[in-house]
Amino acid sequence: MLYTILLILVPLSLFCRQRTYDHIRENQEAPYVPWFTGTALAPSAVNAPPGHPVAASVTSFSATYGMYEDNWRLRKIETTWAINPFFELFVGVNDLIGIDIYASFISNFKKGQNSTHLQDTIFLLGFQIAKDIPRTWIPDIRFLIQETIPTGNYQKLNPKKLGIDSTGQGSFQTGFNIVAQKLFPMEGNFLLLKWTVGYLFPAPTRVKGLNTYGGGPGTLGKVFPGQTLMLYFSGEYSLNQNLVLAFDSFFEYQGESTFSGKLGSNSSGVKNLVGTPPAIQISVAPQVEYNFSGRSGVIFGVWSTVFGKNSTAFATAIGGYYIAF
Repeated sequence: MLYTILLILVPLSLFCRQRTYDHIRENQEAPYVPWFTGTALAPSAVNAPPGHPVAASVTSFSATYGMYEDNWRLRKIETTWAINPFFELFVGVNDLIGIDIYASFISNFKKGQNSTHLQDTIFLLGFQIAKDIPRTWIPDIRFLIQETIPTGNYQKLNPKKLGIDSTGQGSFQTGFNIVAQKLFPMEGNFLLLKWTVGYLFPAPTRVKGLNTYGGGPGTLGKVFPGQTLMLYFSGEYSLNQNLVLAFDSFFEYQGESTFSGKLGSNSSGVKNLVGTPPAIQISVAPQVEYNFSGRSGVIFGVWSTVFGKNSTAFATAIGGYYIAF
C-alpha cells in the first residue's frame, strides 16, 4: 500500500518542467546571446511570449528499485520499470499572463505484469511579477497558480497488477509556485540560477476497493491526502551558444494521508489498511542541453533519488525536444 502511493510522487514532479525561450536580453559585451531549453524538473520563471506558443515532447525511462523506510534506510524491492511520455504546451496570453498545460500517460512493468494509464493532468496560470534586468539584482519572478486534475487511475485497482495500475492520487489539488531566476555573465559564458517554492492543498477524495492509498475488498470511504511542499534549486551553464550543462536538485515532502469510512477486510478477515505516513524524497538531476536556435532544443539527463523517508528510490533517464512557434 505504501509503495503504491509513493510511486505516484515521482512522475508528478517531472510534470513541472521548466522552459525558457526568448526572454534573455542581449548583452552587447557578451560574445553571444545565450540559448537555454530550461532544466528538466523546475517550473519556468517566465511566461511564453504572446503569439509564440511553446510545445514539448518528453519521454522518461525509469526503474523504481527500493523503498526508504521510516528510519531513512533503503530497502530493496522488486523493480518496477516504466516508460513515461509527456506532452507540454505553454501559451502566453499577454506580457503578464501565461498558461502551462502538462499531460502524460505511463506504462509500468513488474513481474510479468504491465499496465498503461493516464496520469494526473496539471494546469498552471502564471503571472510575471518581474523580468531580469542586466547589471542589477532584479531577477525573473513568476507566480503560478496550479490545479491538478485527477485524470490518473487511483481506485478499483486490480490486485494482480501489484500496484502498477495506480497512476494518480484521485484528488483535485490546488496550490502555487513561486519561481525566481537570475542570469549571471561568467567570463564569456553565462550562468542561469533558479529557485522555486511550491505548495499543494489536495481535496478529499472518495475511494472504493483497492486504491492508491491502500484498501482492498470492502473498502469504502474518503481519503484526506497530505499537503505537499516542493523545493527546487536549479542551474544552467552555457559552454557556448548551443551547448549547456544543467542540473536540478529537488526536495519533496508530503504530509500524512488519512482515511474515514469502512476499511473492509481481506480473505483472512484482517482489516485493510488505508492511508500513508509523512514522506520525504530528495533527488538530483544532472542534464545536458543542445539548442539548435533560440527557439528549439533538446535535453538529456538522468534523475535519481539521493535519500528519503517512507518514499521510493528510483533512477530515471530523460530525453525531450522543445520548439517555440
